[in-house]
Amino acid sequence: MIEELGKLLTTYLAGAIGIWKGIPVGIALGLKPFYIATFTSLGAISSTLAVYFSGEPFRKWLLGKYGDKNIARKQKKFSTWLEKYGVAGLGLLATGLLGPFIALLIGMLLLNDTRKFIGFLLTGIVIWSFGITYLSEPIVNLLKALF
Repeated sequence: MIEELGKLLTTYLAGAIGIWKGIPVGIALGLKPFYIATFTSLGAISSTLAVYFSGEPFRKWLLGKYGDKNIARKQKKFSTWLEKYGVAGLGLLATGLLGPFIALLIGMLLLNDTRKFIGFLLTGIVIWSFGITYLSEPIVNLLKALF
């Protein structure tokens, strides 16, 4: 029982760093796909909300750290992408492609009102966590059978 809780906690903590880290950890620990996806999602959601609710002070620190010129250059790239796919696209697609933390940082820098964005971001975390987990499980089992 304690060993199983340790595996779940480890998957949660790895998910807090990113969904692309939590899923392989859960698979390596031998957890069932549902638990891997659930605890990876919960970890990623927890860290995302912690950063989100740090709010304006964090945004100011981020702008000071990376500088206005560097941010302006990247903002142009993602502004075009944002115009094409909208807030939903940024929240849902960037979560899986870039990771939830980077997607959140981009959203915090580009958007003035992030309430709608955070909903799409959290939904994207859950979708990507379950999707990647359930797609990777058969591949891992096949590789285990081969080797």
